[in-house]
Amino acid sequence: GGSLFATYGMSAFWHGFYPGYYLFFLSVPLISFCERLGRKKLTPRFGNGKKWSPYGILCIITTSLFVQYMIQPFQLLAYDWAVLNWKNYYFIGHILAVMFYVVVSQLPTPKKKEA
Repeated sequence: GGSLFATYGMSAFWHGFYPGYYLFFLSVPLISFCERLGRKKLTPRFGNGKKWSPYGILCIITTSLFVQYMIQPFQLLAYDWAVLNWKNYYFIGHILAVMFYVVVSQLPTPKKKEA
């Protein structure tokens, strides 16, 4: 957990001192946590190992939408513009990510299939 924030924090520092970089790089760990949780708890239930399955396509589209939502402060740079942008979306990406994490973390982890 903490190493993810440290890595993304260092990436923000590497890019410069615009607030948009920090908003982006410190929001991405939330998405990374959700992705790891989904891979652990949902993929064994719905994934069949094929990228172009309905589950795989849903994952690709969802990831793309979240990346587009999160990347906007990186492009806008200014704190006021970035927060206003997310406010125009009602912070839906952050809210959905937190809701996803809370709900999916309550699911039992599927047992691995023995060969």
